Amino acid sequence: MATTAAGLTLRTLGHACLALYQDPENPLLVTDPWLVGSVYWRSWWLENYPSAEEIDWLGKTAFVYVTHEHPDHFHMPSIRRLGSGPTYLFPSLAEQGYLDHMDRHGFHAESVVPLHWREIADGIWLMSVPAWNDDSVLLVDTPNALILNLNDAKPLKPVLRAIRRVADRSRKPRILLCSYSPASVINSFLDDSGIVTLKLAQHYVDYVCRLCELLAVDTYMPFASQAVFNRLDSRWANDYRTTYRHLEEYWRSHTRLLPPYTTLDLKDFSYRSIAPERYRPGQKSILDLHTGHRSAEEETAAISAEDIAALERKLNAFRWLLPLILPRGFAFRLGERCFHYNAWRGRLIEVDPSTGQYGDFIVTVPKLTLKEALRNDHLTDLGITMFVRIRLLRRIDPRKAYALFVLFQFDDYGHLRSPAALLRWLWRGVKFTFALRLPVVPSPTAKR
Repeated sequence: MATTAAGLTLRTLGHACLALYQDPENPLLVTDPWLVGSVYWRSWWLENYPSAEEIDWLGKTAFVYVTHEHPDHFHMPSIRRLGSGPTYLFPSLAEQGYLDHMDRHGFHAESVVPLHWREIADGIWLMSVPAWNDDSVLLVDTPNALILNLNDAKPLKPVLRAIRRVADRSRKPRILLCSYSPASVINSFLDDSGIVTLKLAQHYVDYVCRLCELLAVDTYMPFASQAVFNRLDSRWANDYRTTYRHLEEYWRSHTRLLPPYTTLDLKDFSYRSIAPERYRPGQKSILDLHTGHRSAEEETAAISAEDIAALERKLNAFRWLLPLILPRGFAFRLGERCFHYNAWRGRLIEVDPSTGQYGDFIVTVPKLTLKEALRNDHLTDLGITMFVRIRLLRRIDPRKAYALFVLFQFDDYGHLRSPAALLRWLWRGVKFTFALRLPVVPSPTAKR
């Protein structure tokens, strides 16, 4: 194992990518590498792209840890760019199809034993904590600091208290990395007055501040929120991002707030950051080419009977529940066609768009996007695109419509495949939340 006698450095890149390294050596650990291109059907693009030289350097890392399956964290084009040199580590979640996927594409991938410290270099230990929502927390212990990478996991309070106990026993400065901007349909609702916003930017900043206080964090590094929306039908969402400006404006914590894209010395905790004017955004010509090409593909796509049958099957996975929360049903607008879902009969029926008989709300989805989501059996991602819009047709709680996308996740991740799969997910959720016991970091003299 590499020695860590000299100081370590922590650097944030891309979106949710951190690099832990010892100058001038190669990285020891990299996480969630979205480093090139776009995600969510060419809607999300990076605010600041790493250079080719930086990506080459990241590819020399020993380990890459992927926190969860969302493509802004598990991004195969970036993984192919990094190459097959690193060992790719994944959390031990209820369903682990990502391991087969990596193996089929020629990458060495391992599932990390949960709740166990694993030494990746002398004095550098990591521990994976699976979360109930098909995500994970990564804890990294170094000689001078404890790194808490919560990314998008939003752990429940029992998990946070367990992390706090480990941190208290380590007696080292704590560095928190977690997302701070919406990544869902939270701002995608419309009614006759315009956009219906469920959470303001201040709410997200307040959440991070509460985390900092609960975990007694010394330093917060903005993380997993450095995406901009560049499709013609998603650019509106840029006005609803939580940005570093919002963090500065609403920060109410004793924790030191650092800028995005920061390099932090873990010996003396000095830092340097990239100024916004030096960001490397996607080239406008490339953005326009890709988004324009995608728009043309969406226009020419056609919804087939097989597509509607597949969508009906996905919805009927929750037929026992949807009539209770959405008794009037709802509809999908797919280009020029509209389909009403009768929650009681479990049927998708095409209706005349001019009649307005849509139920409680109507979800507008581009045609090709829906076809691809159905083919990939991953409708959860529709709620993250920022171009899927939900028009409320009655005075209902928008959270009922939000719940539809939450329900999709249970089926997308295979938890409803069988009673055994559901029980396995439920048991792991209890085990890694309410029965959680995190071990202390092994001492330097512990037997390896």
